Amino acid sequence: MPRSYAPEFRRRVVALVRSGRSVSETAAAVGVCEATLYRWMAQDRVDRGEQPGLPSAERAELLAAQRRIRELETELEITKQAAALFAQRDVRPKGSSR
Repeated sequence: MPRSYAPEFRRRVVALVRSGRSVSETAAAVGVCEATLYRWMAQDRVDRGEQPGLPSAERAELLAAQRRIRELETELEITKQAAALFAQRDVRPKGSSR
């Protein structure tokens, strides 16, 4: 799984490049891959409105929503399986009469 960097760290590293340092020099100095730094710079341009795309805040919201949808779908599937199991066995709660 890719390593995760704090948003503030990303902003500072991108600011170094925007201030005139080279990508390769900056990437080596902070210990990230050049390709990673180029991705961060591209996302920074999107966040600044200089390039079309999905801003970081909206991307985070979308990922959180997708994660929640997966959780709810899993819960629904478990509930459906439990209902089918109970229907198969004709299980009734205690105290209920037929």
